[in-house]
Amino acid sequence: MFRRVFLLLAVLVWVSGGEAYAIDHKNLDENRPLRLEDAYPIATDEIAIEVGAGLTLQRHGESRGIFPIEMLYGALPNLQLGAGTTLLTDPSEIDGIKSGDLKLSGLYNFNQETLTLPALGFKLTVNLPTGVASSGADVELKALVTKSFDRLSFHFNTAYEFLNGTRADERDGRYHFVLGASYPIGAPKYTRTTLIGDLFVEQAPQRGKPDTFGAEIGFRHQLTPRVVLDAGIGTELAGPGDRSPFFLTTGVSIGF
Repeated sequence: MFRRVFLLLAVLVWVSGGEAYAIDHKNLDENRPLRLEDAYPIATDEIAIEVGAGLTLQRHGESRGIFPIEMLYGALPNLQLGAGTTLLTDPSEIDGIKSGDLKLSGLYNFNQETLTLPALGFKLTVNLPTGVASSGADVELKALVTKSFDRLSFHFNTAYEFLNGTRADERDGRYHFVLGASYPIGAPKYTRTTLIGDLFVEQAPQRGKPDTFGAEIGFRHQLTPRVVLDAGIGTELAGPGDRSPFFLTTGVSIGF
């Protein structure tokens, strides 16, 4: 199963060619390091490999390690394609996603922002049941909004996830909302680091349980023109009894 995932990533690298491109610390991708993402894809013909490692502490039950890897490809102007997976320690499931599930995504940007109009994007994600004891393909539809005021940028993400292979006590679909901001330190003269923060609401996978409300803060740092490091922490402030009081993630994005 894992060989199939990494073979797909290798094929995407091969078809893209070998020319190197720079990536930007101001660009926000999902889970690098926060849930928040902006409305912009990576540049046409650019490839980015994003690898992370995280830890989630639980109020009840065992803590878990989270190890995502994803490849992003600028397939066409304004269109980004992605493929990846997430490996989890026991327990090997988080929010219905099993360790080793294959995630395929496409993000399209409709417009550049203007003085009055924000940038708008749409993202489609399909989660295939290739993981441990996984069943049913899940589909997520997400709207992305980005609006900047001078160097401070605000971002809003709203999504609905259609779930398959659920149990009788689980929902067939659920919503997510994320509202946040990003700010490049030192701009406009010189900046290599962007600060990011967000608030999020997630509907519980189980019927009858309350929604989860939380907050995150993190940064992205430009190490070289082709390498961006990131780190973030967060907490689930309200929600079900098994919510996480603390989670952290670190990662690296490499452009090709």
